[in-house]
Amino acid sequence: MHEDHILRRELFELIAPLRALLGGLLKPRKASEVQMTLVDQGVDLMLTGVEPEGYEAMEALTAFCERHCLGRLSMNQGLGPEALYEPVPATITLSGAPVGFPVGGFLQATEDGEKALVEAVRQAVDGSERIADLFAGLGTFALSLPGKVYAAEASRDAVLSLKKAAPTMVVEHRDLYRRPLDTSALKCFEAVVLDPPRAGAEQQVITLAGSGVRRIAYVSCNPATFARDAKLLTEGGYKLGWVRPVGQFRWSTHVELAASFNR
Repeated sequence: MHEDHILRRELFELIAPLRALLGGLLKPRKASEVQMTLVDQGVDLMLTGVEPEGYEAMEALTAFCERHCLGRLSMNQGLGPEALYEPVPATITLSGAPVGFPVGGFLQATEDGEKALVEAVRQAVDGSERIADLFAGLGTFALSLPGKVYAAEASRDAVLSLKKAAPTMVVEHRDLYRRPLDTSALKCFEAVVLDPPRAGAEQQVITLAGSGVRRIAYVSCNPATFARDAKLLTEGGYKLGWVRPVGQFRWSTHVELAASFNR
């Protein structure tokens, strides 16, 4: 790879130096994986399948981090990622709040795409005081919402980061595929935000369709599962107000979307 018009410049500028670094660390015919995320402190780099042996190899890694001002370097040698270099805790700023960024954490692909989705969600739930953000992640939407917000997320690391960033918010560690909020729990909320993985949120949508929640903001990265879930909501009495495509997966066949439902 010699040029790339999609990656942020800060990420692409590490490609050539990484090629040189890994060329001296990888064993013949040994595959590795490189994951880079741009966080507040710089590039958060994770290497999988790289096994530095000896003092010189570790020195080379540390020197690489310092030379390129990395925010963090983590390695996964089969037992999960471990941070080897992190001068200060890695964070990502969401709606003005710095949130601790777990190694390998999930973010929207681009800043402008994230902004478009946040604006769409805020529009869809406008006027609501009690809001549930389901599949909340690190709080991309929860931190932008007014009123009393409840957030549910299956990733324990994300839950801990969001709790620390927003101590007054009610944040629950909850697998919504196995334990979706039932109609009784949903009575507490005027609006719900859904941002599920590509599989969609069928079980949660089934209970939503039988609830009295007035407004739903649905963010999806898979139009097929969104269509399935939208059908369940409309059959349950909701009206689809609008759908807004967001093309943040540039030059690919993938599209993100946000939609508004009202009962």
